[in-house]
This record gives sequence, structure tokens and C-alpha cells, in this order.
Amino acid sequence: MKNILVLSILFYAIAVSALAELTAEDIEKIRQIVKDSETELKSEIEKTNSKLDAIDARLRTVEIGVAELRGRSIGFSVVKDFIVVTCAVVAIFISIIVLRKTQSANTPTPQDTQKALS
Repeated sequence: MKNILVLSILFYAIAVSALAELTAEDIEKIRQIVKDSETELKSEIEKTNSKLDAIDARLRTVEIGVAELRGRSIGFSVVKDFIVVTCAVVAIFISIIVLRKTQSANTPTPQDTQKALS
């Protein structure tokens, strides 16, 4: 029982300071501390925002560069495909021309048929 009584008195003694009222000076000091920390926080937020703006600008520059490179790559791909198709069409035309010339050279003339018959 003594232990409970001693502990109770100890807890009440600790809690008594919490029951005290703040004076006007104490409240003003608290307000000043809060204002100072608020201005510090605002300045830190402004610094962070300016850093983020700089990072955002750099990131946009990088994104624009990547987009330009992709556009160039697509452009080169289209040109390459056009060249391949053009070469294929030219090769087909040349082979058709050569085939016609060889067929006309190999077609028997009426004189050849008479020579073969005699």
C-alpha cells in the first residue's frame, strides 16, 4: 500500500506542472518561435521549389533531345525502307527487260525453221 501511495504522489507531483497556466509572455515566446520556424520552413520550401524548377527544365531538355533522336531514327528508317523498295522495283524492271531481250534472241525466225527442216 505504501508503494501505491508513493507512486501516486510522485505521479501527481509530475502532473502538477502541466496544470500551471501560461503567462502572456510565455504565449508570445511560443508565437515568436512558431513564426520563426514558419519563415524558415517557407524559405526551405522556396529553395526546394527553385531546385525542382531547375530539374524540371533540365528534364524537359532531355525529353526534347530524346524525341528528336527518335524522330531522326524514324526518318532514317523510312528513307532506308524507300531505298530498299526502289532497288527492288528497279531490279524487277531490269530483269524483265533482260528476259524480253533473251526471249527475242531465242525465238526462231522463219528462216531458222526452214533450215532446220532441210
